[in-house]
Amino acid sequence: MNQPETGDAPEAARGNSDLQKELAEVLRQRAAISAVLRAIANSPDDLQPIFDTIIDSAVHLCRAEWGAFRLSEEIGFRLVAYKVSRGSWSPPMLQEHGSSVGRLLGSKSPVHILDLATHLERMGAVEEGDRDAISHGVRTVLYVPMLRNDELIATLSLVRYHIEPFTEKEIELVTDFAAEAAIVLEVTRREQALRESERRSRSAIDGIPGFVAILAPNGDVEALNRQILEYFGQSLEELKGWAKGGTIHPEDLPRVVEGFTKSIAAGVPFENEARLLRFDGEYRWFVLRVVPSRDDSGRITRWYVLLTDIEDRTQALAQLQQMQSDFAHMNRVSMMGEFAASLSHEIAQPIASARNNARAAQNFLKLQPPNLGEVREALSCVVADADRSGEIIDRIREQMKKAPPRKERFDLNAAINEVIVLAQSVTLRNGVSVQTRLADGLLPVLGDRIQVQQVLLNLILNATDAMGSAEVGARELLISTEQDQTGVLVAVRDSGPGIDPAHLERVFDAFYTTKSSGTGMGLSICRSIITAHGGRLWADANEPRGAVFQFTLPNASAG
Repeated sequence: MNQPETGDAPEAARGNSDLQKELAEVLRQRAAISAVLRAIANSPDDLQPIFDTIIDSAVHLCRAEWGAFRLSEEIGFRLVAYKVSRGSWSPPMLQEHGSSVGRLLGSKSPVHILDLATHLERMGAVEEGDRDAISHGVRTVLYVPMLRNDELIATLSLVRYHIEPFTEKEIELVTDFAAEAAIVLEVTRREQALRESERRSRSAIDGIPGFVAILAPNGDVEALNRQILEYFGQSLEELKGWAKGGTIHPEDLPRVVEGFTKSIAAGVPFENEARLLRFDGEYRWFVLRVVPSRDDSGRITRWYVLLTDIEDRTQALAQLQQMQSDFAHMNRVSMMGEFAASLSHEIAQPIASARNNARAAQNFLKLQPPNLGEVREALSCVVADADRSGEIIDRIREQMKKAPPRKERFDLNAAINEVIVLAQSVTLRNGVSVQTRLADGLLPVLGDRIQVQQVLLNLILNATDAMGSAEVGARELLISTEQDQTGVLVAVRDSGPGIDPAHLERVFDAFYTTKSSGTGMGLSICRSIITAHGGRLWADANEPRGAVFQFTLPNASAG
């Protein structure tokens, strides 16, 4: 067995001792970082315990007697934690960048000062705060920067109350610790800032008086405010699957999903209305608005969704439409009553003619032999007279009938001719000559035929009344239609006294009338009907005299 030479034993012992010291230092450094990580785990939302642990560990690693931890800020270095082993000295809360100590704290390399008093006197810059530190026994000082990507984020100040330099190993040990602690601290601060930002965002969207959602650039749900969660009675995870059904009415879901998908793909805003299921099983109408948020490069970073409850508005609108329909029906009934006597005369004529033709047929049957040819002709006339009476009665019944508005494609020129026949007795009684100039090949319009005919009948009766009050001049009524790219223009021109230019718009106000027996509702109802059909009704002066009322209706294809 080989024995080590006598001189090698001490050398080996010293080597083992050095390794043990280095291992102990590494373990101490690992323990210090572990302590910081434990502080982070125990208080993820509070940085103060982390600051305290960092300065405690630094003081312990280099056997300092006092230590301070300062964060680098715009105005200087702010004290966030300090460790005192003896004495009661409290350092200033802020060291400005331009102060003598502030310049030392701002170094990106460790600064080791054997005797602070001697150093400051040599620099010729002893300030009030420095004198206070010296008077409390501060002597040897080590400033260790904490860097992140070569940016100074904080500085550790480590102090001994007697002149004793920090060893190279101690400086190296605390410098390595500071580097690792800087990484951990910066990550923690950013995570905390992110959590705080999320909390502020959550608080902000919870405070909005509406339902707000935040979506990822691809449309996935990221956040929902409290109002949405309470309305649906579901969690965030459950509502992430909204497109699979259960939250939107089955009749509305395909339309909403299609529009939303196209909006996300094209990067454009989206708006629609749909019924959303409340937690108690009731559907309510909402307006869904989705808008993108972009960064400086134009890239979509997220989508914002605002859901607005319009159930009450929808119900009120439905009630308003019902009221308008009721008013329109009352207006039609009123108009029928205005010329009921003339209509009875109009109906009496074909009835009397049918009666005469029926008697003629009876007489032809009494002949020997019966004249069957004349009988057939007389009976054919009876049928024709009955049909004419039936058509008049059907038109009156349609105008009198109370039925919900029904939109359908119809021939506007044919509808106008029907109204002219219906009003014929009134126009003839007032000596009004009715002419038409109806465009050939007029495209069908989309709407409620009875309501549109009501508007026309109202305009014809108003024009007839206006011309009836004129004592001189021809009484002429011209009804025309024109086709353009978007729809049809209908004009009703009369040769009456016309309308005062100052009142051209007022005639459409509810309860405004120039008739002693008028209600002032007719033209107001007419305008609401045309507006509901997507058109416009207005009045103007006719040349050379009279008034012209015009309205537009969209083509069936445009509707």
